[in-house]
Amino acid sequence: MSTYPRTFSHIGISVRDIEKAANFYSEVMGWYHIMEPTVITEESDTPIGKMCIDVFGKGWGSFKIAHMSTGDKIGVEMFEF
Repeated sequence: MSTYPRTFSHIGISVRDIEKAANFYSEVMGWYHIMEPTVITEESDTPIGKMCIDVFGKGWGSFKIAHMSTGDKIGVEMFEF
């Protein structure tokens, strides 16, 4: 079996302060915002709220989320729980 680079579409990371993290990655790394930091509340009827229920299950409370992308189109999903 040979080893070769695999591709992926995005990665999720947990951060302490999503606004500071998003600003850092934008200013220092040049990443661009797909979705600005946003508060998601439990049982939200928005598309992102429904997706979070699918991922985390019911009862996860609320958190902040932001989506960014690198120059080569790797998505970075940040969570502040």
